[in-house]
Amino acid sequence: MKFWTSYPFFMPDISRPYGELLAEVKDIAQAADELGFEGISFPEHHFFNYIANPSALQCATLVAQHTKRLKVHTGVLVLPYYHPLALAEEVAMVDHITGGRLEVGVARGANKYEFDRLGLDFSKNREMYEEAFAIMKDAWTGVDISHDGEFWSFDEVTIIPKPLQEPHPKLWVSAQSERGMRAAAKAGHNVVTSPNFGTFAPHGDLEKMLNWFNESSLESPSGRGEIMLLRRIFVDEDESKALKHVDDFYRHWSYYMSQYKRSEGSNRLGDRVDNDDIQVKGGSIKPVEFDIPLDNIYEDYDDPIITTPEKAIQRFKYYESLGVDAVMTMSATGGKVDDVIGTMETLAKHVFPEFGIKPGAEQQATPEFGLNASAKQTASGVTA
Repeated sequence: MKFWTSYPFFMPDISRPYGELLAEVKDIAQAADELGFEGISFPEHHFFNYIANPSALQCATLVAQHTKRLKVHTGVLVLPYYHPLALAEEVAMVDHITGGRLEVGVARGANKYEFDRLGLDFSKNREMYEEAFAIMKDAWTGVDISHDGEFWSFDEVTIIPKPLQEPHPKLWVSAQSERGMRAAAKAGHNVVTSPNFGTFAPHGDLEKMLNWFNESSLESPSGRGEIMLLRRIFVDEDESKALKHVDDFYRHWSYYMSQYKRSEGSNRLGDRVDNDDIQVKGGSIKPVEFDIPLDNIYEDYDDPIITTPEKAIQRFKYYESLGVDAVMTMSATGGKVDDVIGTMETLAKHVFPEFGIKPGAEQQATPEFGLNASAKQTASGVTA
């Protein structure tokens, strides 16, 4: 099993200089590069401070300039927000800029607030996503393609450049619902997921989602895709020190929860529906709170994982036994960047050896920018 990290661009203080976030992402990426993390992921959202990052692709180019081997992942590009031809070219260009280290996460979008502000019909997000995804894959591999669809139509065109990786960067789709997980599995896609409401997720939801995925993967002509699991993590040899970060995770979650609410009649946090009454003023979301127990984090919740390295290893080994291929760690939820790098160092020292992961310096570096056609790398991407 591999380990990724992420930088969530959480900005509760809207007056904070934005350059401080960019400095943090560079510091965390450089640490991840040196410690043996597989890659780093950047979420993308618009118009509010829960995720204050309008461009995951630009983050990828930034981080690639400050790292040697670390993969960079867009987590995720909401396809209905873009013209698929223009986005296909941008992705291809960033693939060259990063020297073939780019991996691309895509999704249909789950935030009605953003769709409304962009003048897009939220009820059509799945149809727009599926059409855009098909166009992009055709554009990466085809010449003089044309299209006449419900949302986009164009005459013959060829994108320039084509991706560095053949046939394109490795693709990941974001899925949480049963419908989304089964559809991704049948298509043979790699999936990034965080069951339930993410943070403070009860035990059992992950197993249910992986059952959906594994069952439907049997119908895929290309075989089972990979699963990358997002988990909020803080690990310290002294568990009491790790638990000091519970409040940071809860505050981060309270911003997330402002976008959703429980389904009517449900007592489970996992049954979520979109919140049409999300309150955003001056770019700042009004957080909401739920009364949940916070005394026994490791025992009560599958996520977050705030504990010792030994207990973290137990949880990760269990994930591996379920068929999880990679864990994406999230630790930068408002605390000090030095603490975040400290928990990354603890993972690298105590946890990574249990999974055969060597320090980054001992792994092969990716060649520098400016690769020519004869030096193209190949990535195992989704072609279906």
